[in-house]
Amino acid sequence: MHGHVNPTLGVVEELVRRGHRVSYAVTEDFVHQVKAAGAEPVLYPDAGDGSDAPEDMGEGFARVVEVALAALPALTRAFGRDRPDLVLCDIYAFAGLLLGARWQVPTVVASPTHLAYDGIVPEFFGVPGLPQLPGFARLAAAFADHGVEAARIQDLVRPEHAVAFFPRTFQRRADTVAAQRVAYVGPALGDRSYQGSWRPPRPDVPVLLVSLGSQFTRRPEFYRSCVQAFAELPWHVVMSVGAVPPDGLGPLPANVEVHPHVPQLAVLAHADAFVTHAGMGGTMEALYYGVPLVAVPQMAEQRVNAARIEHLRLGVHLPRESVTPEALREAVLRVSSDRDIRAGVSAMRREIAAAGGAAAAADLIERAL
Repeated sequence: MHGHVNPTLGVVEELVRRGHRVSYAVTEDFVHQVKAAGAEPVLYPDAGDGSDAPEDMGEGFARVVEVALAALPALTRAFGRDRPDLVLCDIYAFAGLLLGARWQVPTVVASPTHLAYDGIVPEFFGVPGLPQLPGFARLAAAFADHGVEAARIQDLVRPEHAVAFFPRTFQRRADTVAAQRVAYVGPALGDRSYQGSWRPPRPDVPVLLVSLGSQFTRRPEFYRSCVQAFAELPWHVVMSVGAVPPDGLGPLPANVEVHPHVPQLAVLAHADAFVTHAGMGGTMEALYYGVPLVAVPQMAEQRVNAARIEHLRLGVHLPRESVTPEALREAVLRVSSDRDIRAGVSAMRREIAAAGGAAAAADLIERAL
């Protein structure tokens, strides 16, 4: 998923710049991005069926387990004679966690979302603990089949080393995080020029970006509400709508441009507000550029982010069941003019600038070697 690969690419660039050889296990969809960052792609099969990610995170966990188990044979073959010195694995990359334990090499957890805190499993997944998650028993059996104690799955909850791609202030219940050594590095933005460029058609008109990320884009009714909400505003609106046909959104006013995908960093560099699903990646990218947020979360993890956005005065939380053209318009006008929100965004932008980004992440990885 883009929200799990994109945050790591700047770190890959930094590690390569420092002279490290980086192999990156990905599906075919991310080969171009990984090569552009300087890593060697190591392909594993895409076990997905092309459907949207489930809103229920328990179901999503079971799917991630199946992806990991399907990837194990290809990754075992690929690294059989080229064993790494360290494994940097996503917080849901169970294949990387298993192989790192099997090879007895250091493992660093890369977390594009909140590190495990007291209460995360009930809040995210709606069950008391990890063993109650669908797919957990199958994952534990796979660890045992490979000669690794199932207890090592807990390394994702209590890792020895972890890189978090957001500032500590944004971490939910940071004082309860069990990771031993954490680098809260903020967004580690790398070169995204391969995505293309974008400039506003007029320098004197505020810019609004609308995007629900890469996983929850099949929301034509939401995009139609956005068109109605912003048609009469003196703003230029850029909408990223995935596979939704633009002609299904009704007549588009002159101030609205619609694309399947946009070069998000290039647009955010000029944006004055961002209507977002509140995924961590997009949230941090917006705050890096000092852009206030209207958070319209689509699932539990994003609702946690939306609550943090509102609590920290970085924007407003607009529950999707409350979305109307009027509510969207009011929220955008508020976040773009509210002094408290402006101050909150400025404070977070300063914290992000001081967090260290890719260089701080690479420092922790080198210490773990």
